[in-house]
This record gives sequence, C-alpha cells and structure tokens, in this order.
Amino acid sequence: MRVTRGSDLVVGDWPTSPEVVALLEGSGASLAWDVLAEDAVPAARVHDPERASEWLWEVYGDAAEAILGGAAEVAVPGVGDWRVRDACRRAAQLDWARAWWPASVTAGVPPLDPAVLHAERAVALSAVEHLLDDPEAVERALAPVVPLAVPTSDPELAALAERVAELAEDYGVEPRPAEAPSRAAFALAAGGADGAAGVTALSGSSSVDWALVPHGAVDAAAPARWAVVRRQGSTVLEVSVVPGPAPGTRLAARFGDVEVAVDGVDAAGWLTGAAPVSAAVLLLPPDRRVLTVYAPGFAEPTAPDPDAPARRAAIIAYARSRLGSPTATTTERTAR
Repeated sequence: MRVTRGSDLVVGDWPTSPEVVALLEGSGASLAWDVLAEDAVPAARVHDPERASEWLWEVYGDAAEAILGGAAEVAVPGVGDWRVRDACRRAAQLDWARAWWPASVTAGVPPLDPAVLHAERAVALSAVEHLLDDPEAVERALAPVVPLAVPTSDPELAALAERVAELAEDYGVEPRPAEAPSRAAFALAAGGADGAAGVTALSGSSSVDWALVPHGAVDAAAPARWAVVRRQGSTVLEVSVVPGPAPGTRLAARFGDVEVAVDGVDAAGWLTGAAPVSAAVLLLPPDRRVLTVYAPGFAEPTAPDPDAPARRAAIIAYARSRLGSPTATTTERTAR
C-alpha cells in the first residue's frame, strides 16, 4: 500500500466518492473502506500519529510501525489476528448503511429496520470502543434503541436484543424506543403516478443525486420525472418523484432557471410540484433539460457527475447482494 505524506498521512487509496465510503473515526486517524471494492484492508487518514499509534497496529499489523516511521510503501501481513479490524469494518459498514443504503421500490431494495440498524451499530461500536475518537460513542448509539423488541423465533435478532440489553445495563443507558420512519408513502410509490390533464409538449426524466437529499427521502433508483404541459392557455412545468421510506423532507426542483416546490402528493403517493413557465422553456437545448431535485437547507444543486449513474447502479446491485447474504451485517441481511 502506498503511503502519502502531506498535512495528513494517507495510507492506500482513499475512496473518492462519498456514496461508497464506509468510514470509522478513530483516535488520531480515520479508516475507510470502498464498499464496492470490499477490500479487507482499509485506507487510513492519520492526522495525529501519536494517538493513532496506540491502535493502528491492530489494523495493519507490523506494517503500522513502518507507516508511522516514514515508509513510502508498506505490505500489510496476510496472516494475523484481525478481529479488531473486522469489528471496525462492521461498524463502518453500518454507518455506511445508515447514510447511503439505497432503499428503492423500483429497484427491489427494501428499507432497513432502523431499530435493528442502531442496535447492531451499538454492539459493533462497543467492540472497538478503545480506539474511537468519541469516548461516549457507545452510549450515544444505545440511547435510541433500547430495549429492542424482536420476535423470539428469530435467534439472531433475539441474541442481538439480549446483547443490547446487557450493554444498556453496563452503560447505564435509560430505555428510549426508536421511532421507525413512516413507510406508507414508500409502499404507495409502487403503484406509479397518475397522468396529468392537458397537452404535454415536452417530457423526460433525470436521476436523483443522493447527495442532494437526506437519506431515505426519495426512492434511490426511481428517476424524477418532468413535463412541460399546455393547459387552458398557460404553460406549466410539472415534476414528480417517488418517495423513499423516510418521507417528510421539504424538497424542491430546478429545471433550467425554473424553481419548483415539490410540496404535493398525488393519488399514487408520488411527491409532486408545478410552476408556471414561459413558452421559452420549450426552446431549452437538450443538455439543459435536466431536472435536479434537492432539499433546500440540506444541499444546493451542483453540476451533474457523469460517473454517478453507473456508480449508483453498482451500489444498488451491491445492496441487493447483501440481502440474505451470510457475509452481510444482520441489518442488511434482514431488511424487509
């Protein structure tokens, strides 16, 4: 692995796209895995070598000394006790799932159970507590999910619930049940949208940039649709987007210079919006006929990333591969 030295010391190739990064913030250094690469050995960004030296050897073995000692290239041992590294990977994977899991009716990726996610994350963090940057990380992770009620017929979830209860007692955390997001609109989205009255002069669709909306606000795979409609002598831009498992975020859309508040819901459960436009919108060149959905106050529209559609398709395929997989986290494997 290459070691790059600058303001921070970087080990390996740090993932460049936030959608693929499974990240763990350690004391003095951060670890990152690219979920699509599924490498066992993470990249690292070291900002405090002295603090990181207390635990980095548990991730890189004997190579840690060379990393901190000035080597430009290191070889991580292939054999060793990697229980801590594996635990770090699990905690990072769960944080990735919490932020980027692409729940989608369209793509057949079910939403994660938030109670199971937070419970498993608390257990994972407790296994690596000694190296975390936040000394109260386990308590924070436990607070919203204990006690965890699961069917006793599922031994894996029953064991998770028991472990969470033990941790809650050990850390003195008072129970406060987590609230699962409403999935009513998410279920309705499978039905599709109703057609609008009027004459459609132009129509199309654009993918939704996951970085511009909160996780779960929209269906991760369904495109946002737009139409320029002539109705009763006026021209209107209509937009619609399929909601995700956690709707409720204020959304807007931009099409050329036109801003549309996406503040309605149609009979099929799609999120909708409309705004009057001049007939000049019909003259927009094809490269400007792009609908950008975003959440005001959360993110602002940016230039489209040409590599994003292929990367997100790969992430959706990856998420589907985790369903029922014995190598996946409990949270991913039991998604429904």
